[in-house]
Amino acid sequence: MAELNAVFHAVGIDVGGLKKGYHAVVNINQHYHAQFHSTDPQAIAQWARQFHPTVSAVDAPCLFSRAGRSRSGERALVSNGLRCFYTPTRAMAEKSRFYDWVFNGERLYQALGLPLFNGLESAQPCVIETFPHGIATAYQQSLGVPKAMDNKSAQRLKALSNIAAYNTQQLNNIDLIDAALCAVAADYCIANRISIYGDSEDGYIVIPRFSSSTHEK
Repeated sequence: MAELNAVFHAVGIDVGGLKKGYHAVVNINQHYHAQFHSTDPQAIAQWARQFHPTVSAVDAPCLFSRAGRSRSGERALVSNGLRCFYTPTRAMAEKSRFYDWVFNGERLYQALGLPLFNGLESAQPCVIETFPHGIATAYQQSLGVPKAMDNKSAQRLKALSNIAAYNTQQLNNIDLIDAALCAVAADYCIANRISIYGDSEDGYIVIPRFSSSTHEK
């Protein structure tokens, strides 16, 4: 559990392809603090390490599927109304440039050098896998709005504005908004307010668990 009067740093990282690279945001005690962009995973990891994050959250698969075209956590998410990307096996991913961003994510996890979240809410420091669409959709579900907005950018911006202490004008593109939502997921993980999908063999996916006190600030 989070300790009273302690200072907690939460890092969120959005992963793109080789050209787009990585966008990162750090929160200090659930408040926006700083942002960074680089195409170099080592540079992102070095930037993140200066804050000694309690939890880092990455918008990319932490593991490839063991077999088939999806992982157990992804199938569980879909069954709970949270549509998500399906991760194939490494061999399947190597056949298509579409999955370059997944390999970019793998390079980031390696550069961060943190233990993967092991499914126990008290396990910190660590790195968790999450994804902005799932965070925003979970927030909408908590409001009793099961259907996602057609405009994904507007959906994510609205969710971020309502669940975090942000002046969203600090975030001038969708990648930074996504990184900020990942940082929010890290904050919720620190507070042990999360839903966990998956298993140790396929990797865990973490989504904030919202309550009525979260709504409409």
